[in-house]
Amino acid sequence: MDKKSSIIVVLIIIGAIALIFGRSYFSQTATQPSRFYPSTQKPTQTKTVQMPANAPAIVKAVMSRSIDAKGNATSVGTTFNAKTDKLVYAVLNLKNATKNTKLSYVRYLNGKYVDSKVALPTKDGITTFYFAFEKGIGDYPKGTYALNLYVNGRRSQSLIYVFK
Repeated sequence: MDKKSSIIVVLIIIGAIALIFGRSYFSQTATQPSRFYPSTQKPTQTKTVQMPANAPAIVKAVMSRSIDAKGNATSVGTTFNAKTDKLVYAVLNLKNATKNTKLSYVRYLNGKYVDSKVALPTKDGITTFYFAFEKGIGDYPKGTYALNLYVNGRRSQSLIYVFK
């Protein structure tokens, strides 16, 4: 047998092995669970952590163009004007808040990180708190903002608002 014939025979054998292995593998995976994820494996479950009834919490959160003397939202909205609305507020209604309660946010514009902040209420029993967002010179960047709100490091609520 010459060199060329030997190479052809080896290639035919390799092709036959690949064909047999491939048929066996694909017919098994089509009718049986994957060998990497056996059917006896239980899906991962997330645990729901029950917060104590007296834990600090955000009861309600809204975006507003203005607030009154007590910090309550007076002009609630989700769409703002980039030219005329220079100051907007995220107003939080709280329960069981103390001066040690950490209130924080992470803000995104069109899915990209903008900023974050952590604040503490000034006294125990406070029921209204707000974060103020003020634009300096120029217009607000237009787009969709997502504001994720946290109480003591745990995500509580999210607000979506738009500057047009």
